This record gives sequence, structure tokens and C-alpha cells, in this order.
Amino acid sequence: MRLNFSWIATGNAVEMGCQWALLVLLAHVGNLEMIGVVVLAFAVCAPLNALAQLGLRSAVVTDARQEFQFGHYLALRLITATLALLAVAAIVFATGAYSEAALIILIVGITEWFKSISDIFHALLQQHERMDRIAISQMIRGLSSLALLALGVALTGQIAWGMAGFPLAAAATLLAFDLPNGSRMIRTASAVQGNNSPGNSPCAGRLRPCFDAQTLTKLAWLTLPLGIVLMLIALTASVPRYMISHYLGNRSLGVFVSIFYLAMAGSRVVTAIGQSAGPRFAKYHVAGNTAAYVRLLVTLAALVAGLGVVVVLMVGLFGGAIFHLLYDADFTRYGNLPVWLTLAGAVMYLTIPLGIAVEAKRRFKTHMVIRGAGVLVLVGLLPGLLARYGLEGAAVAMGISFTCSMLGCLGVILWLLRHDLIPKQCSPQAGVEMPL
Repeated sequence: MRLNFSWIATGNAVEMGCQWALLVLLAHVGNLEMIGVVVLAFAVCAPLNALAQLGLRSAVVTDARQEFQFGHYLALRLITATLALLAVAAIVFATGAYSEAALIILIVGITEWFKSISDIFHALLQQHERMDRIAISQMIRGLSSLALLALGVALTGQIAWGMAGFPLAAAATLLAFDLPNGSRMIRTASAVQGNNSPGNSPCAGRLRPCFDAQTLTKLAWLTLPLGIVLMLIALTASVPRYMISHYLGNRSLGVFVSIFYLAMAGSRVVTAIGQSAGPRFAKYHVAGNTAAYVRLLVTLAALVAGLGVVVVLMVGLFGGAIFHLLYDADFTRYGNLPVWLTLAGAVMYLTIPLGIAVEAKRRFKTHMVIRGAGVLVLVGLLPGLLARYGLEGAAVAMGISFTCSMLGCLGVILWLLRHDLIPKQCSPQAGVEMPL
């Protein structure tokens, strides 16, 4: 697991570094308002794409009993990703007139379509704990996107044409790397299992979508709560951006995102930890190994909390110099905003492993309710805090929302662990689920 973490952490770090380089490039060739426009385009697409993913990645990773074939997951992802792209296109055309922002939204939507298909192959690789292949894919896509962006801006002087390289890089990575690796993994797994796994179907052992309406309906109904969870997580990041853009303008949004990206960089490390541990959590749950499950969760929580403390201290001590070096702009006039934002980010870090631990027990609806409550708290607090305290109010609202989600996940895990320790007539292997 340490080796897997090192791979996925490297992949996430490179991909996050490339995204950060995008902000730095925009800050130097344009201004903070331009950063706000691009960030707003991603914020428009993010909730739609998150819902369309239906949490299929978590479903694949935690499908230790192999209830569905990979072809079912692939078919459902193709359908939902296409619907998300059509929804993004509808939003663009609903604007009624050409604008650079509308074009950027459409480019981001096309990019996310290719990334969604790559993501389902990454789920297959993650299930078999081949994080090295996922990391290499992330690095190829991130570096090629950044290179094409720089080339496009250099040739045209327009950021929209530079961003046209994003879908090209995503498509090339999918076709040249993710697809061959997924095919190889399917063949290897089929050979090891002798093609006699539970839920065997005509598409077992083959890398092709299985458009079986009855099975896809069952799978969609199972994973819909996960899709809503992902959408709610995306909304937790996007709603502050919508409201800041509306109330304070795109320049303030550019400031907000430029600072918060330092906290987001830490979240990619935490995500790497969670992705590495996800398959282990699922295996421990299926095996009924509560002691190993708890040890792993405590270890991850301690690592993540330590990382959060380091990020907050680094920003508190060196934040001004770091932001000036990256963006060539003075952020000292924003007072304690960097510290408040990184504190909110540190709390957010803890929601990642706790959420993965909840999903490993296949408690998808429960996780959905927890995240929904967090979004409601955020939406309720943001307008008033923004009006009174500005960007610092947004940071406080996010911190309270993340705290609610963290405590909700922790409470559910403790309750489930207590239930696991009570003798039962039915074993965990019997597939008996408690009601929500």
C-alpha cells in the first residue's frame, strides 16, 4: 500500500502542479479576473460531471464480491458521461450569444467527457491496486495539457484557444494509454479467475460495454446515491465560487481560488492516501476484519490531520512570500484570509478518508445524507457571511460545512463499528445491510 500511495501521490502532485501552473500562466498573461472566468467554467461543469459519474469508481473499487462485470460499469459511464456533455452544451447554447466564457465552458465539458471514460478504467486499475498505471496516466494527461495550453496561448494570444488543448490531451491519454492498460488488466484478471467469477455474463473477461438494460438499471439505482455524493462534494467547492462571482465579482473569485489552491494541493495528497486504502477497506469489511479496518482508519486519520497542520503552519508563516512568487501579486492586504482558507481545507482533508471508510461498508445512501447536510449548511451560511465579512466569511462558511460532514462521517463509522462488534445471527458475508 505504501508503494501504491507513492505512485498515486506522485501522479496527483504532477496533475495538481499542472493545474496550478494554469493559474500562474493566467495570472502572468492576463489578470485575476481571467482566472475567475476559467475557474467559473470548471465550477459550472463540475456538479454535472460529478453526478454523471454516479460514483462508479467507488462502486468498482468496493465491489469485492464482483456483483457486476466491468462491461456494465463501462456502459453506464458512457451513457451518463454523454448525458452530462449534452447538458453542458445546453447551458452554453442557452446563453444565446457567443462569448469566451461560453466557449471555455464547452471546452471543459468535452475534456471532462474523456476524463470520465478514463476514470472508469482507473477504477479497474485501482481495484487491482495498480496505482502506478493510474499515476502515469495522470502525469501524461497533465503535462500534455499544460504543454498544449502554453503552445496555444503563444500562437494565438487567446486563452480559449490554449484551453482547446485540454480535450486533445485527454483523448490522446485515453486512447493511447488507459484503453490498452484496461484491456490488459481485464485479460489478466480473467485468466487468474478462470472466468468463473460471480455474476458471470457473456461480456465477462472482455473489454467492451455491456448494454443490458435490466442490469444497468439495477447498477444505476445502486450507485445513484454515490453520484449524488460526488455532486454534493462538487457543489461544496462550486457554490462558494458561484456566490463570490455573483456578490463580489470575478476578480475576488480569482483571489479566492488562487489562495485556496494551496489547500487543494494538499487534498490531492489526501486523495492519493484514500485511493490507496480504498480497496483494503473494502476487503477488511467483506472479511469482517474490524480490527484491521479500525487500525487502517486511525492511521490514515492521523496522517491526514498531520498534513493539515503542516499546510496551515506553512501558509501562516510563509504564505505572503509564496503567493507573491507564484502570482506576482500582493496578497497581504487580504489579512488572515489565507489562514482561514487553509484551516477550512485542513478540515476538508479529514472528510476524504472518513468518506471512503463509509463507502467501503457500502453505506452509499448514508454518505449522501451526510454530504447533503453539509451543502445545506454551506448554502445557508454563505450569503450572510459573504455580505458581512467578504472572502473571510466564505472561508468560515466552508470550514463549518466541512466540520459538519466530518463529524457526520465519524459518527456513522463509530455506530457501524459498534454494530459490527455486537454478535449477530447473520454474518457480514451474507450481504445483510442495515436500513438507512
